[in-house]
Amino acid sequence: MPWKIIAAAFGWKAAHDNDEDVLVVWHPKLHRHFTGADAWKRAVLLSVRAPTASNFPHTRKEPSR
Repeated sequence: MPWKIIAAAFGWKAAHDNDEDVLVVWHPKLHRHFTGADAWKRAVLLSVRAPTASNFPHTRKEPSR
């Protein structure tokens, strides 16, 4: 699976930490980052997850009257 291409489409960026010799994948708006061999995959999986209902109160169903 082309994880890097999919993550880039969601706005993820890559950097290389020379001190620890590790890949860092980060998102400028989410303020999240992942490191390691599966960083691109974890970034994609975070991006395609559906938001929870508690984050969007206007999507809760109103009780029947």
